[in-house]
Amino acid sequence: MAAEVGCSHTTISVAFTGPRPPRWGLLELIVETLGGDTERFHDLWLAASRATDSAPAAAPDAAPAASATSAVPSVASSEEVIPVASTAAPRELPADVVGFTGRVEQLAELDELLDAEAPGVIIAEVSGTAGVGKTALAVHWAHRVAQRFPDGQLYVNLRGYDPDKPLGPDEALEAFLRELGVDGSAIPPEVAQRAARYRSLLAGRHMLVLLDNANSVDQIRDLLPGTPSCLVLVTSRDTLPGLVARYGAHRVDLDLLPIADATALLRRLIGRRVSAEPDAAEALAQRCARLPLALRIAAELATSRPSATLGDLVSELDEQKGRLDLFAAGDDDYTAVRAVFSWSQRQLDDDAARAFALLGLHPGADIDVHAAAALFDVPAPEARRMLDVLGRAHLLDLRGRARFGMHDLLRAYTAELGAQLAEPQRQAAGTRLFEHYLATASTIVDSSDPRGWIEAERANLLAVSAAAVSSRPSLTVGLAVTLIRYLDARAYYTEAQVLAGLALDAARDIDDQASEAVVLNLLGGVHYRIGHYGESRQLHEKALTLHRRLGDRSGEGLALYGLGIVAYRSGQYLDALERIERALQLFREVGDRTSEGHALYSLGVVELRLGRHTAALEHELEAVAVNRETGDRTAEGRSLNNAGEVLLRLRRYEEARSQYQQSLRVAYEVGNHAGQSVALENLGTVAVELGELDDALGYYHQALAISTDVGYRLGRADALRGIGLAYGRQKRYDEAVDYLRQAVDVADEIGEAGGRTLSLNDLGAVLVAAGHSDDAADTYRAALELARTSADRYEQACAHRGLATVLDEPQAAEHRDAAIDIFDELGLPDADEIRRAAS
Repeated sequence: MAAEVGCSHTTISVAFTGPRPPRWGLLELIVETLGGDTERFHDLWLAASRATDSAPAAAPDAAPAASATSAVPSVASSEEVIPVASTAAPRELPADVVGFTGRVEQLAELDELLDAEAPGVIIAEVSGTAGVGKTALAVHWAHRVAQRFPDGQLYVNLRGYDPDKPLGPDEALEAFLRELGVDGSAIPPEVAQRAARYRSLLAGRHMLVLLDNANSVDQIRDLLPGTPSCLVLVTSRDTLPGLVARYGAHRVDLDLLPIADATALLRRLIGRRVSAEPDAAEALAQRCARLPLALRIAAELATSRPSATLGDLVSELDEQKGRLDLFAAGDDDYTAVRAVFSWSQRQLDDDAARAFALLGLHPGADIDVHAAAALFDVPAPEARRMLDVLGRAHLLDLRGRARFGMHDLLRAYTAELGAQLAEPQRQAAGTRLFEHYLATASTIVDSSDPRGWIEAERANLLAVSAAAVSSRPSLTVGLAVTLIRYLDARAYYTEAQVLAGLALDAARDIDDQASEAVVLNLLGGVHYRIGHYGESRQLHEKALTLHRRLGDRSGEGLALYGLGIVAYRSGQYLDALERIERALQLFREVGDRTSEGHALYSLGVVELRLGRHTAALEHELEAVAVNRETGDRTAEGRSLNNAGEVLLRLRRYEEARSQYQQSLRVAYEVGNHAGQSVALENLGTVAVELGELDDALGYYHQALAISTDVGYRLGRADALRGIGLAYGRQKRYDEAVDYLRQAVDVADEIGEAGGRTLSLNDLGAVLVAAGHSDDAADTYRAALELARTSADRYEQACAHRGLATVLDEPQAAEHRDAAIDIFDELGLPDADEIRRAAS
């Protein structure tokens, strides 16, 4: 099935062995690919989901009560742990159009479609030329029928004909998921995963989804719900024949307004002057190409000049159009619209006209007042006044709270105006704008809650970074250095990779080796997070070479630290120890306390793998103190978690649990979802050791949900291993073996030796309990080989102990003695347990 569908077998296996039915997006893909009846399977899926939702929870008390000093959020089910941004039904429709006129037939056509019986999701496509009023019609009708969709309305402008970059399905899905209550950093990294989550959230809901300005079926395919209770309304300049043929969409064609409707729209907007000059009004409508966008702009001009006749306005428009025709390749509708834009722009005062042209230099889709102030080189109140003037002239519209955007035709026109500005003026405006974003990001990212501004500006920040690569490369580098750690900590791995890639190109273009080295380290860290250890190692090695060439001791330390982390994850513990100890020495030499705290907690982890428990615990507790001193909450949470792991190995279970609970609390407070996953998985392991197996499964399933959603593959491997371990203790051997094999596979896929070794040893134990001694022996031998390669003494001892239980004498005795020797060397009580069992 995995081969047919194009997914990994782990993805398929996890989907069909979890406690709940698979997500509809994945199941729909499987059914479609294998030629099944999608509608029938969707009905079955809904019934199964309802049955699961109404069943008692597997672990109603999965989170034991925490002490007053280390309370953690309730974690009774896997759904609760995903941070929720909002529980209210989304109401995203833009404001209805004032003075909407005509389109009676098209509105009736949409009404009939809504009332028709349909076996699947209803899709309506409104198509027509630019400026013809597609969005106005769609938004007006959506407001008329909004009450039919009590679960909410979603809206996105896909910017399909944007002069710079249309909105991708990944970006649109991210926006929808956030609006549906999924915290930004909990959004899956891949498009297919986002689409699956989106379909799951919409399943059974009565929602209207308005996809505005689409340019192709590919752009919207993943945005289509899988439930017949939803309606999708698409607008596009293209007829999108594939949407009709493949998905059964109903097309509503929108032509130019009939002359009577065009004149009626002018009458509603201008008033009695239209009746007084019917011929001039009709001529004005024709000059505007009977396009609603142009008609509204012309009406605004007429209203602002009450002493002028409509005939005078028509003459002026003819004169302006004649000038534009000299530069146009024909008398098409866009030339007419450009004439209206130009005519309108000439009526602005000098400041507003200059502001309108400067907006053409902004690379993003919208702008706030403060960025506009930087672009216009005026105080914020004056910038707001100019934006309001442009809004009243219908050259700009308000989007959200204090954010402004414009129709894509207007964006194209203002880009032309911006390009016509003198080069020094363009350069100065661009520098002011880009430096505003860098300065604000530098200030905001260190604030107590940077998420609001960064969430609103993320798309603009990436657009600015891309635009600055060729003209202001140092700014691209500055934004990367400022933002990547924020993006990484909140699992925005895709954006972090894109930003670091842009910064790397920028640094190399200007031969700035110091910046190149910094960005290489940052990019190496991002690749490490997503399990690309080979790429991470190469990037850190390049950074190390550059930092040493430049004599940058701090940068050298960061590169060595990154290489140490990759070595640790790859099972090369002695190499990791050497590199991290050297990095720690360099950090202390240069007085970098923050990096010192990071090196201390990582050193403790490596020492734990090498069986140096006392040193490991000392380093972790020292790291907690340093991280608290520097205010690095994320690192504090990691140090607490690692201290708990040492205590767990020493069987000081309640102390370990206290550390994990504190770590989980910190991870929630700072929004570190990977940290939540790790802490939950470790709390599950404590519960297993104490025999609290239902609690353990509750923790593990929550950890699996988080790590899967944010793309944290290492956390996913650990959670799968934990579920298998708990099922093994419950004697549910088939399920245990399945989960543990998945854990081995995921760890193998990302090259994570420690997790693979641990999962193999756990798998061996379950196979022994299930009576499969031969398979268990092979599994233990594989674990022993890996542990020897990585110098992991503890896991070597566990593998020896396992082999002693499945092999015949005298081989069993050899492995038993080897296990006792290592456990004695490590100072662990396991040695005495083996002796007692053998006596």
